[in-house]
Amino acid sequence: MTAELLDPPRGVTSRPAVVYRPESWVFWLYAAALLAGILSVLNDYGQAFHETLDAQLVLAPAWLALMAFLLWLMFVCDPFRTVRPYKQGLVAGSALGASTALAMAMLGNDQLGQIWARYLPPDVYADWSAALTAPFVEEAAKAMCAAVVLVLCASSFNRISHALLVGMFVGFGFDIAEDLTYATNEAIGSLDSDTSGAGGSLLVRAITAVPAHWAYTGLAAVGVLLLLPTFANDVGWCRLRRVSVAGVLFFSASFMHFVWDGPVPSVWWKFAVNIAVFVTAVLLLLRYERRRVVDRIALGRDDMPLAGVDAAVLDSLPTARRRRALRRRARRAGGRTVKKAVAAQQRWALDRIASAEVCATTR
Repeated sequence: MTAELLDPPRGVTSRPAVVYRPESWVFWLYAAALLAGILSVLNDYGQAFHETLDAQLVLAPAWLALMAFLLWLMFVCDPFRTVRPYKQGLVAGSALGASTALAMAMLGNDQLGQIWARYLPPDVYADWSAALTAPFVEEAAKAMCAAVVLVLCASSFNRISHALLVGMFVGFGFDIAEDLTYATNEAIGSLDSDTSGAGGSLLVRAITAVPAHWAYTGLAAVGVLLLLPTFANDVGWCRLRRVSVAGVLFFSASFMHFVWDGPVPSVWWKFAVNIAVFVTAVLLLLRYERRRVVDRIALGRDDMPLAGVDAAVLDSLPTARRRRALRRRARRAGGRTVKKAVAAQQRWALDRIASAEVCATTR
């Protein structure tokens, strides 16, 4: 395997701005929505956050561990490394999810809950209120935030795999911020100590973090992209197919949320249903990214940026099984050092493909 793989990519232009684009009205919409969301959340929880700050600082390692785990898990859902060149777009999505989406959801849940309370018996409302509000209000709020990011970053985030990760990061921001509000409420209400109350809440939320908002919104964001004109329709999706698949994805996101919030006694049943829906959807959606990688390798083995990449590395890229098989052969041939080198070459080749694709769409 050639050492040229470790050279900087040639023929790749400088990366265009993705988030900070003051010439676009969408950027100012994003900035206004972000500011309004932050102010709204602080208005509702600022004092409570301040009162429980010491407890949250004690729990900081646990918070960081939960976030690190979720970040790793979300990137597992991007096996072709399509969003690695533009992580700032993912950060922008997380910020909007943690502020604007959360503020919209808190207000919307309260308003819709009041409507349901007028028509449902008190005992029915007590059991079903969460399932009849959050799956609709929260998923709509997060989907709108994902739409803003996808339009703002349309030159870079225009494929299914991009939308999947953008949605996951919007949901991730929402997840962490919502967990923080729950932990704050439990800290204030705890009879033992703020740390005990917040820690118990954090433990429960960590155990139930797979799947959660990041998974729901990942599917919904793909549905949003399919309805946008910025979608890179390189496989010839007709309008009817795009609308139909988007509807299925919106339904899947709300259905997963409904299952989790519904008054079903078996938590394991909830886990099984939601994981089955999510994994099936992701595997089906990633087929299109795999096809694109295969086509890109077939068309450009001898062209930049793939020129000089070892053929065995290129042949291993389309599937995780092939990539693992190549690394196993490398380990048998030369030990862990060679295995790590091959893994680095695979990542480098995928990053070259992703970077070249983005630059091609922005020319």
